[in-house]
Amino acid sequence: MAATIYYDNLGSRSATLTDGTTGSSSFSSSNVLSDELRAIDGNITDVIGGWTVDEGLQFNFGSEVNPTFCAIYSTVATSNDIKIQRDNAATGAFNGIANTISDIVVGWNIRSLTALQMQYWTINSTVGNLTGISEIFFGNPFELPVQPTANIITSHNFGTEEIKAHGANRYYFSKHSNYKQLTLSLDHMTSANKTSLETFANTVTDREPFIYSEDGTTGPYHWVRLVRPLTFKTVAPDIFSCQVVMRELTS
Repeated sequence: MAATIYYDNLGSRSATLTDGTTGSSSFSSSNVLSDELRAIDGNITDVIGGWTVDEGLQFNFGSEVNPTFCAIYSTVATSNDIKIQRDNAATGAFNGIANTISDIVVGWNIRSLTALQMQYWTINSTVGNLTGISEIFFGNPFELPVQPTANIITSHNFGTEEIKAHGANRYYFSKHSNYKQLTLSLDHMTSANKTSLETFANTVTDREPFIYSEDGTTGPYHWVRLVRPLTFKTVAPDIFSCQVVMRELTS
């Protein structure tokens, strides 16, 4: 699979969240989780609390959506399964089609989903407690229209500022954690390729974080934001090149 971007093109971060119980393959609203809004705050450090077996978090998109992946970040590894279910009713029995994530790893866990138009999508704990879930979103993967050329630049940026004082004294202040910046060169794109890339960039801008995967399947999965708007260069009639610059996020 080609280099792929997983991003929230369906509005997961603006969905209405409801926590509840999920026993007997149904959903019932109940105040069982704590800090459930951490699932959509873009921060992969702070986790949802109090998530025990047969409890779930429901995403109400307001209308039917058809995501083909769900991305879940966990700060701990666990063999407790996560089940992703859906329905067109806010409460009651699920529609019967589910996708399961087993053996949760530390980092991003991306599960492809059975294609189905539904309004309510629920993340359930079916085996045991989920103690490290910090971010969840749904969407449709964006496979880069052309593969990045060999000119892929990874730069490491330090977060320390040096202050020079009298007497040749130097003081160092930590402004932020060290981070990486990824620069991809995309060459020989058609007008259609350019349009698909612009659609993605206009959705995330420099505000929404997303996942960049070098091969689309095994990772590594980079949690990033765009550093600057995309600039396209015409290299031939209806043929374009572009650089995508992304900053890796540390939280």
